[in-house]
Amino acid sequence: MALTRRDLLRGTMGSAAAIGLTGAARSLSPWASPRRGDAKAVGPAIADHQCSAGADPTDQRKLIIVVFGGGTRFSESVGDPGHRYIPRLWNEMVPRGALFTNMRVEGKVVHPNCTASMLTGHQEWQDVDWSKPVAHPTVFEIVRRTAAGGGPATSAADIAAWAFVYASILAKVGESSAPGYGPAFAANVVEPPTIPRSTADRIGRLMQEAAATGSPEAELSAARQCAVLTRNTSRISGAGLRSEAARRFLDREYEAWKRGTGSTSHDLFLAERAIACMSEFAPTVLVVAFGEIDCAHYGSWSRYVEAIRRTDDLTWRLWKTAEELDAYRGRTFMLVLPDHGRQLDVAGGMGFIHHSDFYTGRDVDEGCRRVWMIAVGPGVSAGRQVDELLPSTAVAATGLEHLGLPASEDAEPSVLQRMMA
Repeated sequence: MALTRRDLLRGTMGSAAAIGLTGAARSLSPWASPRRGDAKAVGPAIADHQCSAGADPTDQRKLIIVVFGGGTRFSESVGDPGHRYIPRLWNEMVPRGALFTNMRVEGKVVHPNCTASMLTGHQEWQDVDWSKPVAHPTVFEIVRRTAAGGGPATSAADIAAWAFVYASILAKVGESSAPGYGPAFAANVVEPPTIPRSTADRIGRLMQEAAATGSPEAELSAARQCAVLTRNTSRISGAGLRSEAARRFLDREYEAWKRGTGSTSHDLFLAERAIACMSEFAPTVLVVAFGEIDCAHYGSWSRYVEAIRRTDDLTWRLWKTAEELDAYRGRTFMLVLPDHGRQLDVAGGMGFIHHSDFYTGRDVDEGCRRVWMIAVGPGVSAGRQVDELLPSTAVAATGLEHLGLPASEDAEPSVLQRMMA
């Protein structure tokens, strides 16, 4: 039986996290076209696509959405006076862009529901059935279908739309069941590797035995053994890929990861694959949904804030890549926001651990619903702060407006104009 993301985190992020095994490795015109033939500007796959008759007119503009996922409280991020856990976002990105301090999650406070709702502009999966596509067109489908007239034969190639997501519960965020959309226009969805139950059990025993010795050296040795076990027994799903080019890319990246010797962090895996995808395909729309912050469910404050720091650093790496690659520099619009928050502290309890019962909606409080958003990119007024109460579902229309595309009917309106000079 394959393990869920949470099982894998429990097996590899306990004592290993404490010793750093899972820590992250550390002007053109806004709409100018990439230089043709520049290998750094565009990879071979996207170069062929741009020169084809069905080339996507939005290729000059890029959209990156980063879900600072797993449930991050306002008090440990933007609301922290010292911003101890988000130094990259606060010191590097906020001064360059717009900060929305009062975004709100209005629907179910559940990772896939919140993430999918951002990507369509509508409340999704109200029945909590994540095995089916979402009900409304996604940003990926709108980009691909609108790009060249709306027919599968002339739509933007699948390499124009990618989602890197932390768990199988998000496997269907790339497609919808909306009439006229669906698999023909869906995104490539990449999930991190998983391990079998037997490996997790063995990892648990190794780490417990090492901890019992009281020796940091023994724990470090055990953590290294666990990383080797994870890589050697892992498996990865290609079910969310849409073409042979996408499958070749993931096969190559997965084999490179298996040969590695560093961290087995899921979020690091996603960030590094997303960066490789940007270099090779230069997709028009890229979504990276991180999730290791959800380790807070195990009740460890240190692991929770460490995961926030790691997500902060990985988000910064994605933005730096967008600034360095010719295909992205000067034309990339990035939106960063948590999927939702976590419960407020109450007398006698630690609220950071959970974020409500998603079946019943019980215990949803303002800590769960209040989030924030950072926007950087062409035209965004540097240093702007917006305190207006706004729904997180505005993400879809906001990103699409940057690309010059309309959101689906009745989607939450764009807030793009609120961040412009």
